[in-house]
This record gives sequence, structure tokens and C-alpha cells, in this order.
Amino acid sequence: MRPILLVGSTDAMARRIHAVLGEGVRERLRLWTQPIAETGGIDAVLWTRPAVVVLGPGLVDKVLLRLAQAIDAADTDVEVVVAHSGGVDTDAALAAGVRGLLVKTSDDDTIRATIGRALVAAERHAAGETMAPPRQTAVSSGKVTTVLSPKGGAGKTVLSTNLAVGLASVAPRGVVLVDLDLQFGDVAYALGLKPRHTIYDAVAGAGPLDITTLKVFLTHHASDLYVLCAPDEPHRGEMVSVEVVQQIITLLASEFDHVVVDTAAGLSEHTLATLDLSTDVVFLADMDVPSVRHLNKVIRAFDRLGMKKAKRHFLLNRADARVGLSMLQVATQAGLAVDLEIPLSKQVPVTLNEGVPIILSDPKCPVSRKVWELVERLTDSHVSPARQPLKRSA
Repeated sequence: MRPILLVGSTDAMARRIHAVLGEGVRERLRLWTQPIAETGGIDAVLWTRPAVVVLGPGLVDKVLLRLAQAIDAADTDVEVVVAHSGGVDTDAALAAGVRGLLVKTSDDDTIRATIGRALVAAERHAAGETMAPPRQTAVSSGKVTTVLSPKGGAGKTVLSTNLAVGLASVAPRGVVLVDLDLQFGDVAYALGLKPRHTIYDAVAGAGPLDITTLKVFLTHHASDLYVLCAPDEPHRGEMVSVEVVQQIITLLASEFDHVVVDTAAGLSEHTLATLDLSTDVVFLADMDVPSVRHLNKVIRAFDRLGMKKAKRHFLLNRADARVGLSMLQVATQAGLAVDLEIPLSKQVPVTLNEGVPIILSDPKCPVSRKVWELVERLTDSHVSPARQPLKRSA
């Protein structure tokens, strides 16, 4: 069997990886002890035919990315995991073909899950299949829609909450919204909720997690939507592992018609794990060049990682022709056609501050109509805002 090669590892990291991997995987670990200067030693590394190369953390962060790029440029079926000291940008790592990122503070579950996904991807790629890990949807029937933006402030939470409320009008009690911005999530605030439980409580609870137990930690919204809120303290978000997030999404998809996931800015390990399970991805960008260019990097990273199963929807937020960009220019810069344009509106920040989604307070306004169009795209049905029994949150 092809080995998992630790290149430039510290003794501490090598011991941790060896300790957390299960039997059958642990035996495949090999420690690369030869010196490796920049990209000069990559040919020798690849000659060993590894399945996964774990780079670092005993190497300088800039060198890590150069080595990752050299492996990616060799066009092999080798997957790369980078263990770094905190100076590696996620977008840059994905552009270099990196499958997963680890830091010194990564917990055992994260290390195990990250290397495990890389190993599965390498073996599937070697067999001529897609590079994406197998989606854990054996018992799932619901759609999983992940809302994603590479930069903060693009309006992900506003869109996620309004979309979830709209879907709940089509499938009452059949929709759950997950706040995956684990450190600074604002879904509860945007919906005017005061949750008794968060995702942290679900993770910290004793015993195995099943759908019956998980439902206890959901918060009900007046629109017949259920919400799994983010932790109320940033440090608690760090205790939610990637592996548990995948388990939660899979459980929810087995019970609910629609699972909507609001994510943190950029591409965290938690977001990447959720994307592996998604049926739909909503890309959101502002109408400015940096936002659109960052989105293009994400889309190229998706293609590089083989994440092509989920249906893609590109929404342009705060669309305004007066900023000097045309729709054609936006689509060209992003590398993806614009599906919906959400107009700029002064009402949106007001409704956010009030904790009442605009789709509830004014279901016929231009912004709400665009959300209804997205609901129609995701449900393949026509939705009339005039006939929806929507209620304000108490």
C-alpha cells in the first residue's frame, strides 16, 4: 500500500499523527529524513510513490507552499496536507493544490479527519475517480445548501437566514439552518433568537450523537424554521471538530428536507468538510473587483479539488451598475455566470438590526423577490410571496 509520508515534520507532530491514526493507516506512515531544500528534493519524495505527503511544521511557511506547488505541478495522484505555524493563507494553500491544513493546535479529531480525507481522495484519484471524498449521504435524503463567500461582509448571514425562512414557507418544520461561523456567527441575532442551546452543547454532551439527541439542541423560529446556532463564546467554537460537523450535517440531512449552512468567511476546514456533503453551493460576492477576484480563486480551488458534484449558484449582492462594473465583467472575473442579482437596499441593515428577515417584514420588496427566486431554484417549484403564511419572529 502506498505510504503517508511526513516531510519536514517535527518529532512532536510525527508522534501526534502516529498516535491518532487508526490501525491499518498508522502502519503506512513513513518519516522522510533526507534534507529537502526548496523544491529540489521533490522528485526524490515522489519517487517513493506516496499517497499523501504531510509537509511541515518543521519548514518555513513560504517553503511549504512552494513544495506543495511543486507536487501539484508534477500532476500526480499524491494529496498534500500542510502542517504550518499559522502563516499560511487558506486561499493560497488551496491554489497550491493543498488538500488540508493543520496547525500545532489542531485537535486529534481534526488531524485524523484531515489526513483521512486526503488518503481517501488519493486512492479514488489513483483509481481514476473524482478527487472529492465520498459524500456521507448513505441515509440522507434532504438537500444541503452551503452559502459561501471568500470575504467577510458580503452578506452571507443575511442571505442564509432569508433563504432558510423562504424554504421553511415551502416545507414547514422541514428546514434547519446551521450557523457554521463557529467563532463569530450571527444567525441567532439576525433571526431575533435567544437560543438556550448551541452547536457546542451538542458536541459537549455525553454519549453518542444521533438525530433524536441533536434535535434537542435546535432552536425553533416563528417561521417554522429550526436553527442550530453558533457558540456564544469564540473559544467554544474551537472545540467543534471537523469530523463532528460532518456527522451533524449528515444526521440533519437524513431528517430534514433542506439543510442550509451559513459559513465563516474564506474556506476553513469545517467549510470544506461541509462542501463534501453539499448538494448545492451558493457563491456570494459583492460588486467590487477584490470580492469577485477572490471568488474566482475559490472556484478554481473547487475545480482543482474535484468538487463538482454540488450544483453552483452565483449571487451578486448589492448589485449596482453605478460602481463601474458590468455583469459581463463580473462573470468574466469570477469565472462563473451570475444567476441572480440582489439589489442594493437600505432596508436590509435595518431588518438585520431588528432581527426580522426582510423576507418576513417586506416579502414583495426587490431584495425579497430575489430570495424567492433562489428558493424556486432550490425547490424546482414556483413560490408566490403573496400566498405564503409567513409570520414575524416573536
